[in-house]
Amino acid sequence: MQVYAKSNREWLKTILFFILILFLAYLPIASFQFFIKNDAFSGYFPPKFFMSESLHAGQLPLWNPYINFGFPQYGDMSSGYWSPITWLMASTIGYNAYSFTIELLFYILLGGLGMYRLLDHWKIKPSVKLIAGLAFMCSGYNIGHLQHFNWISGAAFLPWCLWAYLKMLEAFSLKKALGAALFFYFLISSAHPGISIAAAYFFLAISLFHYSNISSPNGWWVTCKAALKQHSIVVICLLLLSAGMLAGYVDILPHFVRGEKIGLEQSVGNPSNLPSWISVLLPFATVKNNLFFQTDISLRNSYFSISLFLFFLLAVFRSKSIWQRFFLAIGLAYALLAGGGLFKTFAYYLMPGIGYVRLNGEFRIFSILCFIIVAAIELNKWMEQKESFNATLRKIYYALEIIVIACISFGLYKALYSKESILHTSLPIVKSAGIGENIKSIIDALSFYDCFWIQGTIQLFLLWGIKYALKFRKSKLLTNLVIVDIVLASLLNIPFTGVGKASLQDVQTVLNKSPKGIPIPALQLIRNHPSISLEEEGLTGDWSMYNKQLGVSHQVAYPIALNNTVQYFENVEKNPRLSFEAYPFLFCRNNFDTNTPDTILIQNSQPIINNFSVNSISFNINATDSAQVIYLESHYPHWYYNNGMEKRKIEKGADAFIHIPIHAGEQQIKLTFEPHLIKWMMLLSVVSFILACAFLLLFKQSSPSSQKPLQYP
Repeated sequence: MQVYAKSNREWLKTILFFILILFLAYLPIASFQFFIKNDAFSGYFPPKFFMSESLHAGQLPLWNPYINFGFPQYGDMSSGYWSPITWLMASTIGYNAYSFTIELLFYILLGGLGMYRLLDHWKIKPSVKLIAGLAFMCSGYNIGHLQHFNWISGAAFLPWCLWAYLKMLEAFSLKKALGAALFFYFLISSAHPGISIAAAYFFLAISLFHYSNISSPNGWWVTCKAALKQHSIVVICLLLLSAGMLAGYVDILPHFVRGEKIGLEQSVGNPSNLPSWISVLLPFATVKNNLFFQTDISLRNSYFSISLFLFFLLAVFRSKSIWQRFFLAIGLAYALLAGGGLFKTFAYYLMPGIGYVRLNGEFRIFSILCFIIVAAIELNKWMEQKESFNATLRKIYYALEIIVIACISFGLYKALYSKESILHTSLPIVKSAGIGENIKSIIDALSFYDCFWIQGTIQLFLLWGIKYALKFRKSKLLTNLVIVDIVLASLLNIPFTGVGKASLQDVQTVLNKSPKGIPIPALQLIRNHPSISLEEEGLTGDWSMYNKQLGVSHQVAYPIALNNTVQYFENVEKNPRLSFEAYPFLFCRNNFDTNTPDTILIQNSQPIINNFSVNSISFNINATDSAQVIYLESHYPHWYYNNGMEKRKIEKGADAFIHIPIHAGEQQIKLTFEPHLIKWMMLLSVVSFILACAFLLLFKQSSPSSQKPLQYP
């Protein structure tokens, strides 16, 4: 018990230390001084905000009526809809600008702690685990993709999945299998689909490597049967946990614009190309000069500290363990995949699922994970063997030092003689602006050459410190240098890739204008819906996602788009007279002609709304003749209407929207969205998740003496 208590205390101290470094490295975000820019609040926050508002109103968020003309929220593969963490946040404290930011920081922290825990598999020293965990937490991938919420959440669970899977392979038990299935579920339910697809191949490679390198006294066939049985248990558990998610995705795929494999030309685009890999040495140099890098700024940074990079190179040029050889090979393979081009072309045709990935740069998280493991094992070997500044390490060190000095010289020369430098301009300081805004303005004014010599100078001083720490075997100094390194690298790059100039309070002030809960929307012309200024929309995204009104005048850029809705917008672009922006979201007319949508409103037949929820609407109408009610929400197979006499499934009309035939006279109509199979599968997932968590908490792990771990030869 004393050992257990001591272990828990050490783990708590480790978590607190990681939190401290997280706060320092991500200070612009963690202090709430700046908001996470671009896609974070315009693409990833709206569905979470909707789920929060819906759950707090006592409504199950199945259909999202507010984005474009509505879509089934459960089919959104980018919002983390099926993640238990999303549901926990949405149903408790709710989503606002602050809780959303805290959740993002939580995922970054979780990834660092996962790397720390993962390295237990190779019996790595605590100091090395700390260095590797912090490097992963502040890696260039996280810094580059702060605005891409589900890329960060995917990276967070990846090391935990590997840790749980390796533990299961090492000595199988039902509890370990269930733990692995849970972590896999967290990964696929919260990560971008591209990460989930790549992870499937990653863990397949892990499995093949493991079973090809074990020696079993019972023979190869017995081992294969045992492996098949064990993996079948994991797969069954994972299928039960993800039943709702799988049903939801299968449900939306036939109606979803991105439900098909993309073209080859698009598939090989958006890479982390060869020039961007200079970031492993000079991360700050990648924030400028788009013409040189020819890829998005978020896809360039792959930094994981200069100390670990030094030991990664040492591992490359020295004899390696079988795990190092494996992770080096896999890391290089994913780096090639992230680079697009010829390697991605082969994968497009030969590897099922890879052709659906549009942004190849996300593959590099697997490279960074592998390279950190290789470097950590090498650093641990160096410490255990009590080596000094040996010949191989000295050669690699001096090579890096020469490269860094050359980079400094190049940057200073070009900065001084090209006059493309902050050295030739006055500092862009505005007295009326705050300290944070002035700092960001100065950083924005730096040129590509400035970034080169500034980062090079920092790296040179770090290298000198690393040389001293290695020469005199000062491990604490090395750890401190890594901390300084990653904190500086993070703070230098975040202003370019992560944050905007406005504060988080500015964003929340705009969000506070959104009506509370799920109100009954106003029966007014769509073009008259409440709006905010363009400057405010720059902070939160299109206001139609927050104004709690139905219908939009223009298509809102959002990852999920239904085929029939996109077709409507394309038709309107060709013929503006086909637009419904001059109508309320619910109206009645006596016929339907797609060529003249603005001709025949029935007089004195205005619907009166009784009740409204995200999944239903009830209204009274007194029609003077047989007619149609048009509800400007996207038609989808699970919509039903009830006119008091019968309940009928709504058939698809001539356009994208819901049409209900009505008879003359007064009547009450109720429309409901009822995806029955999805609800049952959702219930199965919830029950499976609760039972899995209860099993892991209540049942003890089987005794180590009863386990027979598979051994490597």
